Amino acid sequence: MASLKQYEAPAISPAAPRPPGHGEPLPAGPLSPVHELVRRFARGTPARTAVRSGTDSIGYGELDAWAERIAARLIAEGVGHGARVGVLAEPSTAMIAAVLGILRCGAAYVPVAPSHPDRRITGILADAQVSAVVVTGTGGKRLACTGVPVIRADSPGDEAGSAPGPPAAAVSESDPAYLIYTSGSTGEPKGVVVDHGRLAASTAARRMVYPGEPVFLLVSLLAFDSSVAGLWGTLTAGGCLIVASADEVRDPERLVELVERHEVTHLLCVPSLYSVLLDAARRLGSDRLRSLDTVIVAGEPLPPELVTRHFAQRTGPTALVNEYGPTEATVWASYHRFDAPGPVSIGRAVPGARLYVLDDALCPVSPGCEGELYIGGAGVTRGYHGRPEATAKAFLRDPFAESPEARMYRTGDLVRQEPDGTLVFLGRRDHQVKIRGHRVELGAVEAQLCELPGVREAAVVVHGTGSALVGFVLAPAPVDAASLREQLAARLPAAMVPARIVVLDRFPRTVNGKTDRAALRERADAQPSSAVPVGPAQPAASDLTAQVSAAWAEVLKTAHVPVDVNFFDVGGHSLAIYQLREALERHTGQRPPVVALFQHTTVAAQAAMLRDGAGQAADNGQDTRARQAAARRARALRAGRRAADQQEAS
Repeated sequence: MASLKQYEAPAISPAAPRPPGHGEPLPAGPLSPVHELVRRFARGTPARTAVRSGTDSIGYGELDAWAERIAARLIAEGVGHGARVGVLAEPSTAMIAAVLGILRCGAAYVPVAPSHPDRRITGILADAQVSAVVVTGTGGKRLACTGVPVIRADSPGDEAGSAPGPPAAAVSESDPAYLIYTSGSTGEPKGVVVDHGRLAASTAARRMVYPGEPVFLLVSLLAFDSSVAGLWGTLTAGGCLIVASADEVRDPERLVELVERHEVTHLLCVPSLYSVLLDAARRLGSDRLRSLDTVIVAGEPLPPELVTRHFAQRTGPTALVNEYGPTEATVWASYHRFDAPGPVSIGRAVPGARLYVLDDALCPVSPGCEGELYIGGAGVTRGYHGRPEATAKAFLRDPFAESPEARMYRTGDLVRQEPDGTLVFLGRRDHQVKIRGHRVELGAVEAQLCELPGVREAAVVVHGTGSALVGFVLAPAPVDAASLREQLAARLPAAMVPARIVVLDRFPRTVNGKTDRAALRERADAQPSSAVPVGPAQPAASDLTAQVSAAWAEVLKTAHVPVDVNFFDVGGHSLAIYQLREALERHTGQRPPVVALFQHTTVAAQAAMLRDGAGQAADNGQDTRARQAAARRARALRAGRRAADQQEAS
């Protein structure tokens, strides 16, 4: 396969001083497609471990052969160069093979999250006009009504004796590599088209910033662009990708064990998840994270307190890196590396990127002044699939670049450039927010609310905790708030569903007649963060039930909690589960597994679970010693494999 021509190669030499806002130049010469770089390791060191997930472990050679078989099945279904293929897969080795197989046949992958409602999944696949969908597990059953060919990717040995598949299709820098869907202001998701040139440039920049062969813990779903950083940044460097299962991501103590067992060196997650990971490490022993060389946080503003905790709790020289970047700029655009506690910023441009802080007239603002951040350079994507108007609005001609064809992306983020050239994030200039690491357009949620029967007008604000939304609706006739929320949950991902919906007979207005969102935010913060009216407390069946209710009330910040209502229907969410476990330990003396809390989601069910003794299975000395012994055995096995790799390479 031919290499890709470098996109927008910098006009300055590496030795020349860089203009403010410019990242280092990317490597000179052509950039190879990411899947071709992975195949080079499959040919050179096929036995080297590429991916681990659960009890599965697969080498580069076996992964390449698996991807080749998937590509052959896709080609047999008529999938060819330039096509788009959906991926509906739980985190697994099969998921990685599926993505590689799609790229090998010249198509672009379109990942959808298994946790999303069926309506959302089918809507994305229809908008992308996929030619087929690669699935694992029971994913195919959810697509029965679509009429799209379904390719299973579960087993690497289904066709072990079959002939090799066709050679990989050649791709150009302008051919799409993947489509990631983000929240749209109209309520419909928008697909960001990322071509091979941009993906190759972004990945090359990542290898420059994070050299070496990482052991990377992947906690992001494939449908979120942070997965691109871990997947391609690891496999194109010859590293080992540790794919955490959904249950493992839900339990920070299990993530700590994964880090120790596999000697993970690199981790990328949202700051809120890293915070609970540090909590778990403090409980289990901070030395359990000693293998970590670099922790990367992204997707949410980084709290200064978390920087302090990172360096206070880490026992080794682990760097903390704050990354910033929208999907439209191929994952990242700037980064700030902390080697010691310091002021929080989003840092400087990544290699190949150009950052501009501009006013409303698109003129650069003076250092120290507030402006909107625009991104130019090698990572700027082509735009939104099938949405030329939205593309034209967000992707503008770059007046500061030498090439007349160069474009820059308008982020909508307000920043300030410090005297040392670093950028400080100040917030948004529109109604887009981040909820638990997910980018959410408030207008999208409002549009979906207005489509529900009986709703005349809607407004959505962020609760003061920053982790949930509160919706307000105007209805000419009485409507049930709980029913509205249930209907919305069938359409939208969990992060976009308000924790509570309030029905009003009129909205507060500003002097200009607009909805007074500040007044609505005050009202949202003043009321309990629950999704349904909780009413008077129901009689507790036992002291244990009362203790569980008290823990819920503490986490949900409400006076009364029904014993038979789902935690996720009264304002709870995945990150709040961690807080609930801590509260349950304080109130009941028992510390149940996080997975059990996802399985038992009412006060009554959790009380029964604890009464049966499930809460005492959190840990004991024998379990800890067994896990430590298993970790020692795993380290010895990895050392032997590394020696074998080195012998094979020599």
